[in-house]
Amino acid sequence: MSSPVRLPSISFVVARSSPAHIIGVDNKLPWHLRTDLQRFRKITLGHVILMGRSTFDSIGRPLPGRMNIILSRRPANDQESSIWTSPDTSLFWSRGPEDAMYLADILSLAAERKEFFVIGGEQMYQLFSNLGNRVHLTEVFAPLPREAGDAHFDREFDRRKWKVLFEEDVPSGPNDEYASRYTVYDRKTKTVRYIELEDYFTSGSDKRRWISDQYIKIRNSVAQGSLPEPEYQYRMFEEQDPAGN
Repeated sequence: MSSPVRLPSISFVVARSSPAHIIGVDNKLPWHLRTDLQRFRKITLGHVILMGRSTFDSIGRPLPGRMNIILSRRPANDQESSIWTSPDTSLFWSRGPEDAMYLADILSLAAERKEFFVIGGEQMYQLFSNLGNRVHLTEVFAPLPREAGDAHFDREFDRRKWKVLFEEDVPSGPNDEYASRYTVYDRKTKTVRYIELEDYFTSGSDKRRWISDQYIKIRNSVAQGSLPEPEYQYRMFEEQDPAGN
């Protein structure tokens, strides 16, 4: 007997200049928007955040109150930099997208979170572009020429495929260098990932036990300077917005 388990949905958080679509200049944000930073914290707090090496280097530290996963072909030489500093802050290095998603899935399920966030940079958005179901997009009205940026986010949102859940204009001011527009886009036909575990995974208590076993395995592996191998292959289906919008 088997039972499907729905895996967390993948969301993006992106801030880009408009109209040039720049998301980075010399591995830094070319603006200061306190309102956007505060919003980012509110959105991601308590969740898994997935990022590339350059984005992590630009931040300079694990973001507190979140489970930080760094996907890099150049991970730390050992796992000494992987930390589990508190019940709500952790840092993991992953060499490939499969391992990164395994970590993100198990950590999110253990924390009872239904989504995790990809927060940059350009290659990460491209890597997970077909799996992202929601995009928190901040358009920063900064007069930057496209060639000034070394990283871009060029996705356009076809209203036949995406709907707007929320939109807000924020004026420039003492704490916000430029005016901006924050929009939440939701994919109308979502990519749903799931796994089917057989034999003993047939009830709610079995599900909780399996998640707990995977979670403990990750913690023990990190303590020994490694990461566990993913134990499942996810499958996918498409789910239409029931509202038909």
